[in-house]
Amino acid sequence: MQQPGATAEPWVALVGPEVEENLSLRYLASSVERAGLRTELFPFNASADLPVLLQALCEEPQPAVAALSLSFQWRAQDVLALAMGLREHGFRGHITSGGHFASFAWREIMTEFPEIDSICRFEAEETLAELCQETIAGRSIQTLRGVIFRDASRAPQLGEPREAPELSSLPWPDRRGPAASCIGHPIAAMISSRGCYANCSFCCISTLHRNSSPAKRHRLRAVEDVADEMAHLHHDRGVDIFIFHDDNFFLPRHDDSLARVTALGDALESRRVQRFATVVKARPNDVTDELFSVMRDRVGLVRLFLGVESSTTQGCATLNRGVAASQASRALHVLERLGLYVCFNMLVFDPDASIEALLENMAFIEDNGEHPSNFGRVELYAGTPLLARLQAEERVTGDYLGWSYDQGTSEMQRVFELTMDAFHERNFSGRALANRLQSTRFDAEVARKFHPELCRPQWVDTAKALSRKLASSSAQGVRRVVAYVRSGAPESANEAFLAELSAELRACEAQIEADALQMEQEVVRTVGATCDHAPVKGIPVARVPGAAPRHREMVAGCGVAR
Repeated sequence: MQQPGATAEPWVALVGPEVEENLSLRYLASSVERAGLRTELFPFNASADLPVLLQALCEEPQPAVAALSLSFQWRAQDVLALAMGLREHGFRGHITSGGHFASFAWREIMTEFPEIDSICRFEAEETLAELCQETIAGRSIQTLRGVIFRDASRAPQLGEPREAPELSSLPWPDRRGPAASCIGHPIAAMISSRGCYANCSFCCISTLHRNSSPAKRHRLRAVEDVADEMAHLHHDRGVDIFIFHDDNFFLPRHDDSLARVTALGDALESRRVQRFATVVKARPNDVTDELFSVMRDRVGLVRLFLGVESSTTQGCATLNRGVAASQASRALHVLERLGLYVCFNMLVFDPDASIEALLENMAFIEDNGEHPSNFGRVELYAGTPLLARLQAEERVTGDYLGWSYDQGTSEMQRVFELTMDAFHERNFSGRALANRLQSTRFDAEVARKFHPELCRPQWVDTAKALSRKLASSSAQGVRRVVAYVRSGAPESANEAFLAELSAELRACEAQIEADALQMEQEVVRTVGATCDHAPVKGIPVARVPGAAPRHREMVAGCGVAR
């Protein structure tokens, strides 16, 4: 307890989502700590966390700076409600924010929410460390690069830009707290690069890096630095599963990718990193037999998040994927031959999608059903080319807190609305089975990787069968929605139709979930460890869109005690 009359050491609170290790927060924490300041991490995973956060941040000694993550646009209302609540509960410190959404919607946020004193734009490790130092010292932040500040009249002003940091110059992310694990094998989140070489029209990450450092929008860590961090985590913390959150683990040219992953395999071998597993992301055009054989045999690949997004020519064009629609099937065939576990997401509803394209995408999901997948709609993220296009076409509704759009035709809009309603529990809820099956399969693959003497071959087969059953059910359910709409059924019949379809979907899910749980428990009993079935990070979870209100009064309704 603080002694009477003593001066508390200034400290910094970092607030954001933390299901596993949030690398964004943890890179910020290590950078601020390197600047000589103490940090504390505060998970903010749901609006229900607001009362706990308000109490923790407003009790004495308060942090000198509260840094609130505004990366996820769909969580903006919660975060802004927290900022309002902090001021209402007597918080005296500096409130700053950052992340993709804050970086692009800074003018609207700081105009409507005076509680926020500044925004650290784009990649903010160096920016936040300097802001905290200057704020605690009582000096002005107006000359700092990368900061959006308030002038003497409290009007927001965009400061000078800051070049993105060299990745190998950053301290490794803060690893405080227990690691997540799967059947007893500790997991660490990693990055070996930032950005992506592609230019997808809907991608907020591509947009951020393209705007922050146009000449360096895909930057790599030195292989030796990546290997050093992995060796430290492996030997000193017992980590043997590394989940890479690179937006794309690979490079535009196959030969460059092959040279890089081969060098990483060599570097890990020289550091005696053995019996380890990795998870990475890739685009379909990255996949070749040669490259992924090395990934499997030298870099421990056990799961790949494949960026399929759409199997149609129209969808790939709308999303500006830069790949032929046929490449997804080709990539999956290669990965199947290599015996690798793959999962993917499909954006089956986009602004130009037709019912025929929707059915084609659902057929792709069913045809590749052994690979866990999910499907949803393309969302409109701040700063993206797709948002700009739809704004120019006057097709957007809502506001900066949550843009939405119609599906182009009344028939397609009705299909979309009914599908989202019927499949909400399966695809988008907190216990979404479409995401749960990714973990079920992962249990089996981890057991096969680390416990071949105990692993039962039927585990992988069972996991594949469950995924196929869910994929078939989903495809059939969407086809039923399409048939219902095309039948000309009146709107008044929607409720009865949804009740019948939803009941069938829930019954199917209940059986699959029971079988998945039985298999998971068998894996745990056999291997003799516990497994954490937290939601899988790495694939963005599709969500139901909903336009958010512009007014402060509505944001305040997110749970702040008045």
